[in-house]
Amino acid sequence: MWQREIGRSEWVEWLSLRSGLSGEFVRELLEERVADEHIGDEDCTRLAAAVGLAADPETLRFTNLVEEGCDVFRENLTFLLNTLEHGGKKALASKLGVDPTTISRWVNASSRPSEATLHQLMDQLGISTEIDLRTYPIFLSFEPISMTERRQWLISRIEEMMPNELLELYPALSRIFRSR
Repeated sequence: MWQREIGRSEWVEWLSLRSGLSGEFVRELLEERVADEHIGDEDCTRLAAAVGLAADPETLRFTNLVEEGCDVFRENLTFLLNTLEHGGKKALASKLGVDPTTISRWVNASSRPSEATLHQLMDQLGISTEIDLRTYPIFLSFEPISMTERRQWLISRIEEMMPNELLELYPALSRIFRSR
């Protein structure tokens, strides 16, 4: 879906419409809350067809969906930079002590950040330095990755809560925020 430039916020609806699977099941699948043994062969076949893969269920379960030759670092960096608010790239460059054009060169793969700068970059974006941005495709993750995304995710969930749910959750949130 990322190759088709479908935004992550649209993945559930897009897959659900094309596969005929319920939106709830697709969401749980993308959030990795469905164990492999609970995904039937028919579900795999429908998902494969939805994304244009002609694969039997067993092959689909073990296929690396990141194409050979994909620059994972470039895709990750592009994805992360797109989560920044207006002016965020310039502010990030300033915090990293690099020229804004340097970040553009990283995205274009004409240069790469040093290991120290990469760690600073990840720290600024709220990404664990245990994640290897060169090999782990966070751009395919359904979960919010950056601090900006996590903040937006929390805000949207709070806004969607029913009043009685918020009433129950408020004391815990209040304690958390007061202890900061």
